[in-house]
Amino acid sequence: MPRDRWRRARAVARAPRRGRVATGLAVCLLVAAVAAGGLWLRTSAERPSGTGTAALPDDGTRVRLFDGTNLDAWQHADGSPATWSLIDGAAEARNGDLRTRQAFGDLTLHVEFWLPRYPPDVTGQARANSGVYLQDRYEIQILDSYGDTTPAADEAAAVYGRKAPDTNAATPPETWQTYDIVFRAARYDANGAKSGNARVTVRWNGRTVHDDVILDAPTGGGAAEGAAPGPIRLQDHGNPVRYRNIWIEPTA
Repeated sequence: MPRDRWRRARAVARAPRRGRVATGLAVCLLVAAVAAGGLWLRTSAERPSGTGTAALPDDGTRVRLFDGTNLDAWQHADGSPATWSLIDGAAEARNGDLRTRQAFGDLTLHVEFWLPRYPPDVTGQARANSGVYLQDRYEIQILDSYGDTTPAADEAAAVYGRKAPDTNAATPPETWQTYDIVFRAARYDANGAKSGNARVTVRWNGRTVHDDVILDAPTGGGAAEGAAPGPIRLQDHGNPVRYRNIWIEPTA
């Protein structure tokens, strides 16, 4: 039995007799509505994440980086306040890249993004280009790659310039997409020598497209590797890409 139904059944069983009658009637009406096709029930895993809501349960360690209300957690490269436009609970890229004010090591990151629609004559890197940089060092590319049957290392969800996604999970432009990223930072010994490469797993719209991939050096435009943690960076590549519902869970 799905968890939501089990919880509902347990609540009915524990309810006082008078409450059980009312609850039982409500459940019968609910079942009838579902059977008639007039109501769609969604579990928490199926519910769209949306601005300000969580795609996964929050265990108390989550850091909200953007919930649609302000960009206080972000800054431009020179340390000035973030000036991206806020539109319907989303932040639209403009005026340069953004970096988090906080630095991170190992992490789980959730990002939702929306890509504008371009005419067919706009091609390649001009189609809704942006990127998510982990520790300001390693870029997971954002691009309109919908319908592309030959994913490449410079297209959507690629570890930029290094590895194409294992599959193309893109949805059409003007729809919200998600990256769920698990990142393990590079390791350094007591003398500052690198002892282990960074690694990343990426789920794109619910499909795993990178599984524990080794990151042996920064991607193009990334900061130099080092033992210190680094910020999350959102790239402004001159296209009006939008972001919403960004959160992070440090894991180390």
